[in-house]
Amino acid sequence: MGITKEVSSFKFQVSSFDWVLRSTPFRFATGLGTPRLRGRSGLWVVLMGPDGVGKSSVITGLASGLSTGFAGCTTYHLRAGLLRSPRETVTNCDPHGQAARGTVISAFKLVYLLVANWLGYFLAIRTQLARGQLILFDRYFPDCLIDPLRYRLPTECRRMAALVARLLPRPDLYVVLDAPANVLQERKCEVTLAESERQQKEYATQLARMPSVAVVNAARPLADVVQDVVDRVIDFRLERYRERYEVA
Repeated sequence: MGITKEVSSFKFQVSSFDWVLRSTPFRFATGLGTPRLRGRSGLWVVLMGPDGVGKSSVITGLASGLSTGFAGCTTYHLRAGLLRSPRETVTNCDPHGQAARGTVISAFKLVYLLVANWLGYFLAIRTQLARGQLILFDRYFPDCLIDPLRYRLPTECRRMAALVARLLPRPDLYVVLDAPANVLQERKCEVTLAESERQQKEYATQLARMPSVAVVNAARPLADVVQDVVDRVIDFRLERYRERYEVA
């Protein structure tokens, strides 16, 4: 409920840091100040975290605030689908309500998802990045390694899923939203308290080992969380610029 209230007031609060994205030093430093560099300035960011941590709300805030520093913003859920609109989601009030699929069906689906993710990357994401867009993902394939029940993944296919995860296109930055289990339960009670505790621990530990990961405390008010993520994105972008153009 707290997150819902914060969303309604976020557009006003985002103006407090929007000036950074519009400022001449930031746009020059990240390549937006010159047409020659604009095509290289896109960024692909994936938001991950347990149920109830506020991923959708944070993405809404990021799309409103960060898009001014990019040549547009596109959001997706899980992958860049070729036959569906960006971030087309279906509310699932019981994510663990269905049994796991069979081993053979799951294996074929994992192969399909590997191919589909690469097609989505080449036909959509890469083009959008080349245009200097911000790409935001609400969850991505590695999510199934943390919460296999949500994706009906049988135990026999989990090693294969881990292999597929290593073969997929890599985002520029993972942002893991972290909050205590009791906060998650207050916001969205779709899984048990024990499951919330397990998810919180797994996201904070397993995904933190991946390259280019930022863990953000999401137990705070929405505006504070979004500003923290914005700061991480700006820092990452400036660091990438320094490495690319050897700027001290």
